[in-house]
Amino acid sequence: MEIQNYRPGLPGARTRAFIDVKFPDGLFIRDLRLVETRNGIRVYGPTIGDRTIVAIPPAVADAIAEAVAHAAG
Repeated sequence: MEIQNYRPGLPGARTRAFIDVKFPDGLFIRDLRLVETRNGIRVYGPTIGDRTIVAIPPAVADAIAEAVAHAAG
């Protein structure tokens, strides 16, 4: 997978960044949120209001968080 765009969140907010991710099969997801939690960084799919637009399986979310960590180096 490839991190296409990284936009930092607001200073002091739990949302650390918004990212766009392109997967090897061509799937492209915009506006994923990287959120700081007491258990570490978590990835959440985009929402409209209180409705989740994309549900991300935990293994995929972990892989995205790892890819961002490597990209940030």
